[in-house]
Amino acid sequence: MKTKKQILSKSMEMFLEQGYDNTPMSQLAKELGLSKAGLYHHYPSKESLLFDIIDFMNETNFIPFYKAAKKISDPEKRILFFLRKFSGMNTISASARIAVHEARRLTPQHLNKIKKSWQMAYDLLKDAISEMQALGKAKNMNSAFAAFAAIGMCSWTFYWFDYSRKESSEELSETFVEIFMRGIAGSDQHE
Repeated sequence: MKTKKQILSKSMEMFLEQGYDNTPMSQLAKELGLSKAGLYHHYPSKESLLFDIIDFMNETNFIPFYKAAKKISDPEKRILFFLRKFSGMNTISASARIAVHEARRLTPQHLNKIKKSWQMAYDLLKDAISEMQALGKAKNMNSAFAAFAAIGMCSWTFYWFDYSRKESSEELSETFVEIFMRGIAGSDQHE
């Protein structure tokens, strides 16, 4: 009998290799050593399987470091922690690509649950940026746009990052931190 974790892991692997649309439930069942009926016993639809994959990734990867970031009182340290952890998570494995790319296939009810975790990340960054602005530690800019920029910068890593490169996850994370917190131009270079 396959465990839920084994089913999710193999399904995620196959969705990454072949794509969601190109991975039929019959092939998943065969790869898992289950009958198609056995797989449908665990998951009544391919969409429910996709939702569980994304939800599992959120619960095991994203939510723990979000909660840790939320506890950091200093807004700058909160942003730094979040950027390092979030970008690092996306360079360990391309599995987060499933959450970003395939979430649109979820039912409205399932998508709303996933969007709540995305909203938490946005709120955390937007609030921290606003706090830094209030303290005079950040430029006066649209904190919503800045939060989206930070999330986008980290979220798309898995589309281009070469996991066999010499550059490390830590180097990429620190580059993102430097770009987001200080920019790439010297202070006398812009405006």
